[in-house]
Amino acid sequence: MGEVDPAFIQDPQHRPKLSVTEAEGIPSIDLSPVTSQDYISDPKAIEGVVKEIGNACKEWGFFQVINHGVPLEKLQRIQAAARKFFDQPLEDKRKIRRDERNALGYFDTESTKNVRDWKEVFDFTMEETTLVPASPDPEDKEEATWTNQWPEYPVELREVCEEHSREVEKLALKLLGLVARSLGLPEHRFNSYFKDQSTRIRLNNYPPCPSPQLALGVGHHKDGGALTVLAQDEVGGLEVKRKTDGEWIRVKPTPNAYIINVGDVMQVWSNDRYESVEHRVMVNAEKERFSIPFFFNPAHYTLVKPVDELIDEQNPAKEVGSACKEWGFFQVINHGVSLDKLQKIEAAAKKFFALPLEDKRKIRRDLNNVLGYFDTENTKNIRDWKEVFDFDVEDPTLVPASPDPEVDKETEWTNQWPEHPPEMREACQEYAGEVEKLALKLMGLIALSLGLPEDRFKGYFKDQTTRIRLNHYPPCPSPELALGVGRHKDGGALTVLAQDDVGGLEVKRKTDGEWVRVNPTPNAYIINLGDTLQVWSNERYESTEHRVMVNSKKERFSIPYFLEPSHYTVTRPLEELINEQNPAKYRPYSWGKFMTHRKLSNFKKLNVENIQIHHFRI
Repeated sequence: MGEVDPAFIQDPQHRPKLSVTEAEGIPSIDLSPVTSQDYISDPKAIEGVVKEIGNACKEWGFFQVINHGVPLEKLQRIQAAARKFFDQPLEDKRKIRRDERNALGYFDTESTKNVRDWKEVFDFTMEETTLVPASPDPEDKEEATWTNQWPEYPVELREVCEEHSREVEKLALKLLGLVARSLGLPEHRFNSYFKDQSTRIRLNNYPPCPSPQLALGVGHHKDGGALTVLAQDEVGGLEVKRKTDGEWIRVKPTPNAYIINVGDVMQVWSNDRYESVEHRVMVNAEKERFSIPFFFNPAHYTLVKPVDELIDEQNPAKEVGSACKEWGFFQVINHGVSLDKLQKIEAAAKKFFALPLEDKRKIRRDLNNVLGYFDTENTKNIRDWKEVFDFDVEDPTLVPASPDPEVDKETEWTNQWPEHPPEMREACQEYAGEVEKLALKLMGLIALSLGLPEDRFKGYFKDQTTRIRLNHYPPCPSPELALGVGRHKDGGALTVLAQDDVGGLEVKRKTDGEWVRVNPTPNAYIINLGDTLQVWSNERYESTEHRVMVNSKKERFSIPYFLEPSHYTVTRPLEELINEQNPAKYRPYSWGKFMTHRKLSNFKKLNVENIQIHHFRI
């Protein structure tokens, strides 16, 4: 690792400062009350430890423990064996180099945040063979096996690694129980997640670095697991980002202490009561440094979600879940979308629809490009009393050329923008960017409400087919005969609707089938679930039928944002939400083909019902 090549050099904002900030008050917790037989019957002392750990998790996200019960001799033996291993020639260490198929063994080219770390490592797991997913693809259900690779030299490495790991595992489980108690949970609340643990242990060697002001041993990051139990030598170099002011603080080594930090999994389990902490490792020009992190990770099949006991009525995910289950519709306030952006797009829409019909029809949509202006749309084969302007978030948008399952060709839909008003394109794009953030935030809350990771749906929207519509409903001379939009359900994942103060939206109440008017709430958005989410949730949540009334006196405007996945998405119930008692209720179908079929049907009346998700119902 001699000279520093560009792969190791951090961006200027992430380069370390060689001046060290060592903070007072970093929590150091004496575990004697829970590790020593002398204290076993002192509940008051144990509760004191629980309180200290809770405060440390909340205020710092990390702490040190002393009198932890791990024999010093076990630590010294693994440290000595690690030094022997790393002292070998590179070609000997690389005989057990890890690769894409087996992520265990030696490695010397690891990166953090796409910048090379100044270190070499040896990784092994608690279990000699560890079962893991074969790929990160949520649709791939194959499993693979990681197997520990042990070097020929030093001969004692395997034995000392296994002995030390067993001792640290006891400490990690003890800490897990104390963290649970600090959250008001039973001590063994988390234990079952570690039955087939994917815990990994790492031996780190940080050689002297000729330019420590440019490189880092490990770049800034957070640990993904539940807890990390770290042994570091006397050289030091670990820095954590203090929550109160964002300063990088050096964690000064304490003899025979272990450093504990909260990982992302614990942050999720605790529903953000405790947060993982960002940290990094400094290097120096004179001394090599060794450390041994024990990454305490649950079984690979664990569904990581906030534990039920820590979700209350003030929790947005729970509120969203209740609304999805009972109504399939809800309104949101204090949503983060700028009112100014909404007012700009509303003003531009009114100017556009006020144009003469021949001007609007210059960008009329057709069978080749379904984006632009249209005034003859049908719902359930009956003409809607409205005119619309459609545009996509992605421009152009890649879609199937035909709904025919035998046709594999793709085509592009391209936004068409009018000459007047000239500000319309910018107003639409700015608004779309704001509402996209809200839509994805809502999808995260829905995922959490289903007991899924917050980002479970995010991958489906990488090449989204999301569409935004400007609706204009002119006054109708016979509002008792016509509808602005006939009864229907939205086909996508989620719709985020802005409506003006005129009102007209009605939803079909699930409990009795009555049509209920949704009264406009100033600066609120109406959210309704689409058919795609009904399928993904395997009918835990259902889309809701709705329609739009018109009136004889006032025109009405609305702006629905239809959040829709990439065209190549195969829509099916999520694996996590099906089991023997609740099997999949839908056959898989292509979202792109489904969407294309529905879009093209807008241009003609059909002799049969348009395609619906019930056609795929099992």
